[in-house]
Amino acid sequence: MLFAIFAGARRVVMGDARGRERSRSWLGVMLLEAPRFALELLAGYGLLVPVSWLLTKALGASLALRSPIRVARIGKRVSNTEHTEPMLALYVRATLANAAEGGMPSHVAGFAGGAAALGHRLEFLVSDVRGGDAHTNAIAPSALFSATKALFEIWNNLVFTVRALALDAARDPKIDFIYQRYSRFNWTGVLLSVVTGIPLALEYNGSEVWISKQWDRIGLIWLLKRFEQLNLRAADLIFVVSAVEKRNLIGAGVSADKVIVNPNGVDTDRFRPDCGGAEIRRALGIEDRIVVGFVGTFGPWHGAPVLAEAATRINHTGSRLHFIFIGAGEQRPQTEYIIESASVSATFTGSIAHNKVPSYLDACELLASPHVPSTDGSEFFGSPTKLFEYLAMGKGIIASRLGQVGEVIIDGENGLLVTPGDADSLARAIEKLAIDGELRERLGSAARETAIERYTWRHNAARVFDAISKTSPG
Repeated sequence: MLFAIFAGARRVVMGDARGRERSRSWLGVMLLEAPRFALELLAGYGLLVPVSWLLTKALGASLALRSPIRVARIGKRVSNTEHTEPMLALYVRATLANAAEGGMPSHVAGFAGGAAALGHRLEFLVSDVRGGDAHTNAIAPSALFSATKALFEIWNNLVFTVRALALDAARDPKIDFIYQRYSRFNWTGVLLSVVTGIPLALEYNGSEVWISKQWDRIGLIWLLKRFEQLNLRAADLIFVVSAVEKRNLIGAGVSADKVIVNPNGVDTDRFRPDCGGAEIRRALGIEDRIVVGFVGTFGPWHGAPVLAEAATRINHTGSRLHFIFIGAGEQRPQTEYIIESASVSATFTGSIAHNKVPSYLDACELLASPHVPSTDGSEFFGSPTKLFEYLAMGKGIIASRLGQVGEVIIDGENGLLVTPGDADSLARAIEKLAIDGELRERLGSAARETAIERYTWRHNAARVFDAISKTSPG
């Protein structure tokens, strides 16, 4: 608003994705918004940040007072069928669902479904503006401090944590353990664990310090680092999505004994062949084409521009190919520009509901996962949810030989691997599968078998509950 006024605007109108608007005249901005903004900055950096630092230090000091045999509270054992007895977990998700990119919503829903299939129960504690079913406790975020993203998140850590402590669901004596999806500037699970004595399991999908330096700059890295270190110290068990991330944590001083690799998963009943692809092909007018699909948030690590470059380099099969790019994000404009400049036949769907993704993937013969290396040279630590969704679709998969992607996909057995970031290598692999239908069928069948045997959400949840059950006191 201030920049607009300085640029000469007489009135400023701001809107958000929920359809809410705020309109201010020049005078309104100068008399209302500017003083409020200045006050937020003063109170935020002069009071909120120091208080959060002190509370983080105090929580860290309190960890020394915890009993080293708290896991005995669980009191469960593994049955003869190698499945744990039914448990009740408090699932804490302090990240705003509408603010998250990537596979977070599907991961949360998938884990919940996997836990239910195993006979376990989850009580949810989530940051959201709306509630869910009887087992979902939603805490609406507060916009009291919103001058910067960092202040907004730090403030809402306090709001979320205080309100969580007041909920009966968070202090239910029947809860066996707290399971928190680690998020930036949050230590709700740590405080709940300290206050109640309930063990804490942390789902750690990557360092928020690293992400904030590389992809999503937010400031206050020194404070964020203390939040992250506190979560890692306090957790009784830490579940990471890849072996690379486990090595990263061990290198940072975390005990290897409490770090467990737990790759992402897929619902193989929803993601399956023949689930609506024919209708999508008819609607798009591509029934006679060989379709290459990509789904993602167009983040800098997804490699969508590399796929676009590969599309421009395909020769004799090019006239028969059509590309579908599903999603939206930072690199979509660049990707579209490459495609349009070369007149490649393609559809950009934009963001679509996750329940519609299976039918779009089913419309494809080939599915691409062209991930690229990190710009700082660090190992790829992710476990892309879309990779497992690709597997379940039973299609020909082309993926980068990178991190866990290159471990799940076995070249020539359940997919093809290409050199990360190499558009020529990717183009040749697309041509190969586009021409050879028999190879596509063989790889696709093996891919779905891989998903069913190793990478369902039931497998993902089982690794968590089995690990909790097998953790011995002391």
